[in-house]
Amino acid sequence: MATIGICAATTSYFLVRNEASDFLDNQLRQIALYVGDAPSAPAVGPDGGVPHDPEDDFVIQVWDVAGRPLRQSHPAVGIPRQQATGLADISTADTQWRVYTLTTPDRTVQVSQDMSVRQELAANAALQAALPIIVLIPMSLLTLSWIIDRIMARLNRLAVAVASRDARADDPVPIDDVPAEVVPFVSSINLLLARLRALLERQRRFISDAAHELRTPLAALQIQIDNLRHEDRDGRYSQRLAEFEAGIGRATGLVSKLLRLARYDAGEPAPAPRPIDLVRLAVDTVARLTPLAESRAIDLGITRQDKAIAIGALADFEITLGNLVENAVRYTPPGGTVDVAVVVTGQEARIEIRDTGPGIAEKEMPRVFERFFRARPQDSEGSGLGLAIAKAAADRQGARLALAMREDGPPGLIACLIVRRA
Repeated sequence: MATIGICAATTSYFLVRNEASDFLDNQLRQIALYVGDAPSAPAVGPDGGVPHDPEDDFVIQVWDVAGRPLRQSHPAVGIPRQQATGLADISTADTQWRVYTLTTPDRTVQVSQDMSVRQELAANAALQAALPIIVLIPMSLLTLSWIIDRIMARLNRLAVAVASRDARADDPVPIDDVPAEVVPFVSSINLLLARLRALLERQRRFISDAAHELRTPLAALQIQIDNLRHEDRDGRYSQRLAEFEAGIGRATGLVSKLLRLARYDAGEPAPAPRPIDLVRLAVDTVARLTPLAESRAIDLGITRQDKAIAIGALADFEITLGNLVENAVRYTPPGGTVDVAVVVTGQEARIEIRDTGPGIAEKEMPRVFERFFRARPQDSEGSGLGLAIAKAAADRQGARLALAMREDGPPGLIACLIVRRA
């Protein structure tokens, strides 16, 4: 702003100086023309080639003590003689004049100037003083916008760098290209991120360690159950042992899911990608879960098989699709149906699982992928980890999961695994 103000003041100074210089030069010229006591007006002749506007000339009138005119610079202009010394405003036929009269004992000198010339000089001086400011105001706005844009661009780059960081990134936010005023704020963010990383790491380590520690006693309990069943020759405890074994199986499954989630959270590298036949994946998944469906009197089958190939890790796709189909079978009442379809649309392929279960309430849809969250009915089997594991596995492969209520007939849910075709 200081630079812009100096530029404006300098420009105004030179413009007004030139205007004043022209005006004063014209005054010098007129003084030279009319100085002296010659009884008549000087002959019009060359005046040194000084450029001037005739309207800017003064009207010089000189009278002797008797009131006889001694000099008239413009005889055609009849400005009456004033009796007293001083300034006055005089009006003639079509012109306003500013008049100064000097009365002495031997003569009267009167100098007059056109009022329009004075107004024009004042207007020009004001315009030339304001013009640089008028021009420099938008220039200053553009300059300030450019400066602010450069500062904000560094902040925008910082925002993009923070927004694009992976959740598992361990390095702090760089402060090399950050404005000095923002460095303390970014440093505080880095300290907060470090504390959050430490907390998340402790949580992941706890889940992983707990899963590992629980697997051993569960395996020992399973061995003891097998030994008891072997010794129970008369079958007195078979029913209780079966219930006990089912409980151990559920606990083992939960521990396995916790361990798998811990591995996903730790950013464990995915297996090497390779082509995957989605139809074969769907058929294998249905075949693997058919015994579970038969035990619950569920009609599980494939209704459509569009040929589709995807690139990724087979294990992650098996986990994702297996959890989706297993959830559909477990939440569908006995006698219901679960239909699996492989559908190709453009560059994408979808594996759809349609069931005739109770579905999910609209208000619960945003939470279905949360860990340990179980939608209604609450008395159904499950740990609330299946969809969370499916989402983590799908995200690792760049796939998408979508859930929606059925609108094609019976009530139920549609779960979709959406992948890009190879």
